[in-house]
Amino acid sequence: MKGFSGGFCRAILVITVISGICAAQQRVRVKDVSVVDGLEDLQLYGYGLVVGLAGTGDRQQTIFTTQTVTNMLKNMGIELPDKYMRLRNVAAVMVTGTLKPFLKTGTRFDVTVSSLGDASSLEGGTLILTALQGPDGVVYASAQGPLATGGYDIRNRGLTHIKKNHTLAGRIPDGALVQRQYELEPLRAAEISISLHTPDFTAASTMAKAINERFSEYTASPIARAVDAATVFLNYDLIARDSIRNKMNLIEFISLVQNTEFDVSSQARVVVNERTGTIVAGGAVKISEIAVTHGSIKVEIVNRAQVVQPQPFTLGQTTTIPNPEIVIDEKDPELVVLDNTSSVSDLAHALNSLGVAPRDVIAIFQAIKEAGALHGQLIIL
Repeated sequence: MKGFSGGFCRAILVITVISGICAAQQRVRVKDVSVVDGLEDLQLYGYGLVVGLAGTGDRQQTIFTTQTVTNMLKNMGIELPDKYMRLRNVAAVMVTGTLKPFLKTGTRFDVTVSSLGDASSLEGGTLILTALQGPDGVVYASAQGPLATGGYDIRNRGLTHIKKNHTLAGRIPDGALVQRQYELEPLRAAEISISLHTPDFTAASTMAKAINERFSEYTASPIARAVDAATVFLNYDLIARDSIRNKMNLIEFISLVQNTEFDVSSQARVVVNERTGTIVAGGAVKISEIAVTHGSIKVEIVNRAQVVQPQPFTLGQTTTIPNPEIVIDEKDPELVVLDNTSSVSDLAHALNSLGVAPRDVIAIFQAIKEAGALHGQLIIL
């Protein structure tokens, strides 16, 4: 219990401020904040086995692992009674991956392998050929290869346990092979639209204006129109009418649209995570003139062992008994006054100068929000 202080000292404070941009505007490309409708990724999954583990696989009570190995061996012409199956080097896993649009048959992509049973580690294992299917039940790819867990889990007969990172999940770079290309809806020139990752009326309107300015040299009519906070419709027909002079096909048109830059405005937000003591704030967050005072109490329970000697000429033995002591350290509160134009960066520097713990900073942000001085949205994870 020594050094107990509510866990504040071990938390990590992370304050990210968008510097140099008072209006919280950034110039970004269309392709970085949006996606062309109809070109969605396809999520795949499959059930497989990882072999070659050093005794860290599933235990005997994981029945589905034994059944899977038995079925696999039967397909190879080998049959064994269940009582002879000892599979500490095998683990049942789920394999997941994402198939990008337009990936052709024979191309590769990464997959993630996660333990499904009670294995203690997948370190050093190799995934056996596993079929990956989509939500429609069709097999689109197969995966196989050695895992990279990025850590280790060493146990010495239950006496010593050394662990780094999470070893029950790993990745296989380029471990999946596309077996079948999934069919996409063909792009129709009259129905092309772009969807923002984060719906915002200002961003959609600004994007449409930037696209119209980009193509003003090709046509005088606007080709982009924002229909809601997330969708911008594109009219390729206006460009295609003069195809002899412009010589621009649909693919080139989409490429130019995606590389068009525009100013995107972010919403003023402060995101805090009380579990980890993390705080992330944007540069658009402003704080009105306010006074902040901070005072904390630190409580330590120190166990000072006391040695007790037996009485002379007795059969007693020297023993040690615990002697806990409670130490309370209260810091003097300090006062910081912030101007009306203060930002989150100013508040962060002021609180850091006071030595405020991360979780105390979270409480201060909540209090500032309740006082009406925090001009932005406070999100608590």
